Amino acid sequence: MNERGKREALERLRLLLLEAEERVDLVLVEGPRDVEALRSLGYGGKVAICYRFCVNDAEMAEDIASEYGRVLVLTDFDREGDEINVRLSELLEHMGVAVDRSLRGEVARLMAALEVYVVEALDNVSESLGEAV
Repeated sequence: MNERGKREALERLRLLLLEAEERVDLVLVEGPRDVEALRSLGYGGKVAICYRFCVNDAEMAEDIASEYGRVLVLTDFDREGDEINVRLSELLEHMGVAVDRSLRGEVARLMAALEVYVVEALDNVSESLGEAV
């Protein structure tokens, strides 16, 4: 994709993240650099890191379900991230949380257009295109 196409995809991603602030109560990511990348694109909603020291998936899902009703699992779009997404989404849904799978799919399409498959790299894309929020 050319630079103009990437700029358009990045802008659509920014708009989608603004929409996400209204659609979900919490975005789950894999690590602190993912949080930074979302913030660099202007996302101002609640973000939590999937893995906390000494907390298993079930305990984390219970904690989330007790506080949030709508969640976006925004793990990386690689094998490990997809596995985490499936596992956490199923646990959360079992506990009554609405997991926004369509929003994840929309983000995945835009990230693929940007040729990026890990969330933490989004701020690098923004910088490389000379874009700032």
